[in-house]
Amino acid sequence: MSQSQFLNLEADSAFDDTDSLTLGADYYFDQAFSLGTANNIQDDGEDDVDFFSIRSKYFINSNFAVGGEVGFGDDVQAFNINATYRF
Repeated sequence: MSQSQFLNLEADSAFDDTDSLTLGADYYFDQAFSLGTANNIQDDGEDDVDFFSIRSKYFINSNFAVGGEVGFGDDVQAFNINATYRF
């Protein structure tokens, strides 16, 4: 990618009584602003739950960011506002 654009890829899984798989990707337009998606699948042996979300993050400075996420799934809708501090 170009000097100021980045791609973040994520994967997370857990296999136990409830199996879970999450895949996500974020595109950083510059060092401060990103837009991305994530998909989560859970299976507890009886029910399968699929959840898709669109998310964004903005770094106010190199350590502090604010973000938001809107998600849709099987009988689930969610809205998330968050803050991140990294050190």
